[in-house]
Amino acid sequence: MKRGSTGKGAADKTRAMGLKIPAAVLAVAALLLAYSCTSRPAVDYAYANLDRIHGWSGDEDVTLLLDMTDTTGACELYITGEVATGRSTAEKKGLPLLILLTSPYGTQYRDSVTLPLRVLEDGRSGKTSHGVREIVWPYRKDIYNKIPGRWAITLSKGDKNEDYSNILGLGIHCKQNK
Repeated sequence: MKRGSTGKGAADKTRAMGLKIPAAVLAVAALLLAYSCTSRPAVDYAYANLDRIHGWSGDEDVTLLLDMTDTTGACELYITGEVATGRSTAEKKGLPLLILLTSPYGTQYRDSVTLPLRVLEDGRSGKTSHGVREIVWPYRKDIYNKIPGRWAITLSKGDKNEDYSNILGLGIHCKQNK
């Protein structure tokens, strides 16, 4: 047999190289599996688009589902929204909201907030594009959640006599502290 042709030496090289590739693939798969088993939220952001023409009208509530599975450290909750700037209520100073947080076990916690509609346009807190203002409001910091699972967050109008038609969308975001 000539040198350089497929013989016993070339087959040994192929087998040796073949073992290295699956080992590397196995190592990457193990790392991906380990990463997926960390206790990060599966759904750390929930958002509801409301009627783009009429905004948040009627007596409907906005219910958002959020996975809060990480109980090892503190997290921060942010409420997000889209507000039409050209509508009559866009000049209001604040947006009163009632918040109902329901744990995976059915325990309920109630809160009320007034979210300011006039925020700095710093690219983080708020920005305006095509007459719609996107706003991120810090809601709660240093939350140590001891009840893991899917939480339901229900947002209701804090003042039933007010016009909420400028609210085009509402959401909530959970940010884990590192």
